[in-house]
Amino acid sequence: MSTFPNFSQIKSGITSKLDGRKGNSFKVSGLNAWVRLTSGASPGLTMYSNPNVKLFDAAGIYGSSNSSGIIGTRWDGKSAVGGGSSGPQRPAAIVTSLEIDEGAGNLSRKATFSITCFSKSQMEELSKYFLEPGYSIFIEWGWNTAAGVGGLVGLNAATVSSFQSFQKTDAQRKTGGYEYDNYLGFNTGGSISIDGDKWIISGKCTGYTELPSYLVTSETGVQKDGDEGTLASEPIYGENDIETAGEAALGKQRWMKCYNSLPGTRQTAHVKALQDSLSDVNNFIGFDEEVSGMVNDSTDGKSLFGITFAESKLLVGGEKVSFPKGTKIVSEQKFIRFSALMEIFNAIGVEGYTLNGEDSKIISFILNTKDTACSAFKHMYSIDSTKLFIPNKSTPAMKLAGISDVLPNINALISAATVTDNRVGGVVEFPNSGPLNQKQTNGADTITKNPEEWGYLHDLYINFDFAKGVMDTKNFFIKDALYQILNGISSAVNGMWDFQLVEHAVNETTTELRVFETNCITNSTPSTPYTFQLTGPDSIFMEASLDLDISGAKMNQIIGSRLGQSLNGDTKHIPKALFSSKTDMIKVKMKKKDPPPKIPTMDTEDAKEANLNLILGKLSFYPKVEHTEQSTLDGLDLYDICYLGAFNDSSIFSAFKTGKNTEEKGTAPLMPINFSFSIHGISGIKRGDKFKVNGIPSAYNSGFFQVLSVKHTIEGMVWTTEVTGGYRPKR
Repeated sequence: MSTFPNFSQIKSGITSKLDGRKGNSFKVSGLNAWVRLTSGASPGLTMYSNPNVKLFDAAGIYGSSNSSGIIGTRWDGKSAVGGGSSGPQRPAAIVTSLEIDEGAGNLSRKATFSITCFSKSQMEELSKYFLEPGYSIFIEWGWNTAAGVGGLVGLNAATVSSFQSFQKTDAQRKTGGYEYDNYLGFNTGGSISIDGDKWIISGKCTGYTELPSYLVTSETGVQKDGDEGTLASEPIYGENDIETAGEAALGKQRWMKCYNSLPGTRQTAHVKALQDSLSDVNNFIGFDEEVSGMVNDSTDGKSLFGITFAESKLLVGGEKVSFPKGTKIVSEQKFIRFSALMEIFNAIGVEGYTLNGEDSKIISFILNTKDTACSAFKHMYSIDSTKLFIPNKSTPAMKLAGISDVLPNINALISAATVTDNRVGGVVEFPNSGPLNQKQTNGADTITKNPEEWGYLHDLYINFDFAKGVMDTKNFFIKDALYQILNGISSAVNGMWDFQLVEHAVNETTTELRVFETNCITNSTPSTPYTFQLTGPDSIFMEASLDLDISGAKMNQIIGSRLGQSLNGDTKHIPKALFSSKTDMIKVKMKKKDPPPKIPTMDTEDAKEANLNLILGKLSFYPKVEHTEQSTLDGLDLYDICYLGAFNDSSIFSAFKTGKNTEEKGTAPLMPINFSFSIHGISGIKRGDKFKVNGIPSAYNSGFFQVLSVKHTIEGMVWTTEVTGGYRPKR
């Protein structure tokens, strides 16, 4: 089970095993790996990489004068042969290779395997068990040690199905002395090829955690209880229902309007049943038509929000601003709180899946984003109103009165002398004003963050039309849809967030799909990681490599920093030096140009109006949730009436972000520097574990590597574990 992006230690039982191999080449030279491959297709079939059967026998390696060798053993203990025209004394089919991959971006481990068949009939029979899409596959492997072989489990539906839980798998790894491992998944593809007179079956498997991603409702809107005979859609709320609800509970009315606006295939009974849990007045912005999309279209006293204008003037930040006729001040955009959107996602998804036939139990599956913390800074805001609104109490306020420049002075904005409180209902806020001290339940280090350096994902607001477009996608799959939402909102903060979906086994019957923002890492000093030796008698590496792959943009940033230019506000921390802090005696010093003089092209009033229109084209205002009628807004300032929802200018956003980054301390986000190594196989190393390496350049001594991927391969009775770690420098 992954702990990434949080920090965790390699388990002591594993490090003890690794330490025992140091300076002891004989300890691994005599090891041979084995693989046991099991299909759940009735009546069950098990194959071995090195079967322990007689050479010449009807149930042996080479069969008899009447039949070929066995293809495996059934769960009842009886041998299975290829049958048909196998031909006498053809070798038994065997498992020839295996690869298990736990890599970045995967919800669960992937598996590929290869089976060599020595006749067409063997291939045809084995294809029924190991190539049919959707069939369960259980794989075990390990070393030929007492501990490794002792990890093998009894083959029955109840026992095998229990290993859908990583908690169960981790316990079995420990039982097998970390010289045993297993994998449970289902077939998701494969191929058949010919090698001379042999047939090669190549299978692909996906872990059960990703099964719900294959089963989530498509455009047919089938109910999550699996009853395909039930009509999927529920009638929308009528106008009378909405009016009556509004008199009693505004939140309920807003929920009804939201439900009626959902794609038809998402208007299901399960979604409609969310009425009570989602009828919070703070869940929805812009669903009250009376105060949305208002336009100043007159100078003769026509009201805007019930405010009577004198010469089209409105208080903005305490100062009167003249708006040109026809100015659209308030956007018609609608927003839904992320937590509410996720409840809808869970309602239109599957409830779970069952394993173990007649004794089946429901494995619950839910999206859990309530504890997802995202990186933030004090004066953060959205730069794209079509994707995101951030309810920040310290949003930089734009002064619109008497404006003469195209944009307000950036330095004045960064000083944030003027801010507007964009908290929704006075309670929903991002960034969070308190510190974060989030203890992890999966063995990872506690996450600590200072106030205003973080916020909860569920407190953000997603543009409803954007979310609706995603939900209206045909063949709607939770994983793809969620990534589309997450990548979209990240683009609205200049790519500041990097989201990953990670599986988390709560217990043996509940699996959660959790979202992590990989740049939101703890401020506290990580515990000391396990240290590998690169060379010498204490090195246990079979192979090792250090890979530095700096993209062109980041290389330019480092060069720019060295030449004296300011950073461009990129979200990833890049040090000023990678290998050397020496002075370049022939360095070129860049001199910035003075800004060109302004050339007046219009009179002052015309210039102010043009610049005001330009600014308003970048700004987005949304009505605050507490305001529902025009008559209640008379005489209020625009910032009291509306949220400043977005300011479409990434340069100012970067200026705020860069100013904050210079103050950050602790561990930095991942650098594009990886250390990869291969060792003789061992189970239990997981994504998120920390390690150091003695013998690599000293520039990396201050930081550490974090496991990004783990791959197990078995070829020629040799089990190899390949680990790739990404470098996290110390700020």
